This record gives sequence, C-alpha cells and structure tokens, in this order.
Amino acid sequence: MRRLRRRTRPVLLAALAATTTLTLAACSSGGTDEGGMADPTDGAPSDAAQCEPGALPTLTDDVLTVGAGEPYLPWYVDDPESGEGFESALIYAVADRLGYAAEDVQWQTVTFEQIVSPAVKPFDVAAYQTSITDERRQAVDFSSPYLTTRQGVVVMEDGPYADATSLADLDGAKLGVTAAQTSLTLTEAAFGEDADVSPYSAAGDGMQALQSGTIDAMVMDVDQGVAASTEYFPDSVVIGTLPDEGVVEQYGLVLDVGSPLTDCVSQAVDELEEDGTLAGLRTTWLRSDDVPVLE
Repeated sequence: MRRLRRRTRPVLLAALAATTTLTLAACSSGGTDEGGMADPTDGAPSDAAQCEPGALPTLTDDVLTVGAGEPYLPWYVDDPESGEGFESALIYAVADRLGYAAEDVQWQTVTFEQIVSPAVKPFDVAAYQTSITDERRQAVDFSSPYLTTRQGVVVMEDGPYADATSLADLDGAKLGVTAAQTSLTLTEAAFGEDADVSPYSAAGDGMQALQSGTIDAMVMDVDQGVAASTEYFPDSVVIGTLPDEGVVEQYGLVLDVGSPLTDCVSQAVDELEEDGTLAGLRTTWLRSDDVPVLE
C-alpha cells in the first residue's frame, strides 16, 4: 500500500474550478440500473451528522484507503495518486467532502474480482468502473451512481466491420468482452446467446486480440473504448454503442457490504452531482458524447 505524496494537481483543480458552469445531462444519476432495480440512491444517509469530516470509522484512523486497478485511461493517468483521470479526480473530490486531505488518501492495488467478491475488503472504498447490479449488492455495498454509461464496440479501422452502423452489420463477427464485468451479459442481450463471444481477463487483452485478428470487435465501456482507440491502439475505432434496451448501466463506488461509510460516501457523491463537480469531471475526462447507437 502506498502513502500518497503531497503534490499539486493542476488538471484536477482546473476541472473542479469550472464545474459550476458545466453540465452533461447524459450522465445524470438516478433511474434504474442494469439489473432493473430501484434507484440506487434510495440508501441516502438519514443523519448528516454521522458524516462529520474526519470522524469516519476507516480501516486506518485519519486515512481513507482506496482500491483501484492498474492505471488505464480515461479512469487513471499514469498513477492513481496523480489526481488525473476521471476516477482518480472523483476520489479526491469525494475524500475532500469526507474531510480527508489529499495526503490522507492511500491507494491499494486490487483486482476486479477482489472488489466484487463477498470477502472482507482491504480498502474503505474502491473506484473500478463497477456496474451496480442486484446480484453484486448481495456481496458489496454501492454508493450513489456517479456515471451512467454505455457499452462501445471497437473494431480495426481497416477491418471487415469498420463500416458497420447497426447490429445487423456485425452479424457473424467474433466478439470479445471483459470477463467478470457486465459486457458479457449486455453483449449476449444485444446479439443473442448464440453469438460468438470470447471473454478476456482485461480490456487490454481483448484489444490485443482484436489487433491480431483473433476477434473482429471488442465490446467495453464506451469511454474506455474511446481512450483505447485514441491512446493505445490508434489503428482501431469505436463504431458505436450497444442499444440500452431500456436498461440503464450505472457505476458506483464499492464498499464492504454493510460498511458504516456507505451512506456518507453516497452523500458525498450526491453533493458532487448537485453542485456540478461530476459534470465538470465528465466533460474533462470523458469523450464519448458523439458516439452513435448501433440499432
């Protein structure tokens, strides 16, 4: 576990300074999640006094321990502690609302499986693009949603599906998804259970399979797909997103099931939504607004 060094984060500070004038309706919280359950904000704290800054029962006194995976755009830039990247900036904004200075945040590298398992967590809260579902709620707690997202379809620019504009145009394509995440469920819902779908342990592994021709298309979070095609695999392109079919996919911060911090973290996320901070972070770090839906 790494102790955070004090540093100035100009990109984060600029993003937060501009938030009062920025909005992004497409990423508003609320509604139902991909599991079709009630509004994930239903568990909002009933007593704000319980969230007094600096008085929370964290794993380590006066420290907020945060779980995250390996850095990957647009969520983290180089290192989670940099404050750059959507989820890194989000965590520091939440920590500030909870009364923790930047130097009081510690980062713990974890796997996605560790985050969604029912085992006791080595962190107070985790930010790992985790979709809120009824099934996962049996094993972990979620904060209020901080992002409503879609699944993007990435293909090679010179591949046979580069001109696809509909799901029908992708008929017969070999599809890749990230294992243990909701990409598999949503891909099968869109293309049918008989679709040729291969799960990969990480999005990067799937993108390498796409580049080598093992698969024809990779399905992943659209914002991550945009980052992959512009930063890591510039010979690929996001051709569109899967239709939502009336199902809203939302990301929440993850806590141990029954955590005494859940209500306070949700309150912090709600406040950041209400004052425009989240909208500003989305505008700064996410670039998927103009990606069309594949009907």
